[in-house]
Amino acid sequence: MKLPMKQFSIFALLVFLTFSCDFNDLPEPRDESQKWALAGYQVNVSGEMEYTSIQDSAYVYSMMPDGSFTKTVGEYTLQGTYEQSLSDGLTHYKFQYSTKNSLLVHSCTPDVEDYFINSKGQLTGTWDECDGSKLYFDKE
Repeated sequence: MKLPMKQFSIFALLVFLTFSCDFNDLPEPRDESQKWALAGYQVNVSGEMEYTSIQDSAYVYSMMPDGSFTKTVGEYTLQGTYEQSLSDGLTHYKFQYSTKNSLLVHSCTPDVEDYFINSKGQLTGTWDECDGSKLYFDKE
């Protein structure tokens, strides 16, 4: 028995759709880690904010999907947890350190750093609110 061309075309389309679908209910999890490297900083020089660009930075935040992070500054490493939130239309990150009173924590508050994503997509520090440098990180 021969199938008419219209029925054959419909049958071929159904076979194609069946074999092109992914029936895996548990797809492999994607790596949602983030890595941010220092791109530059601003300091107050005679009342003016002066920006300095950084190339090949060894100052990096590595943020994992489970809420943990590692901060690397040259050969030194700190670890802790972070929280992400949305406020005033900006994504904010709060880094809480497991190491207490480290000189590598650049913040107005002991053992906690506050950052946000600026309009250029950079992770931006708030240390400048208490006379520190304003730090800018680019996503790698």
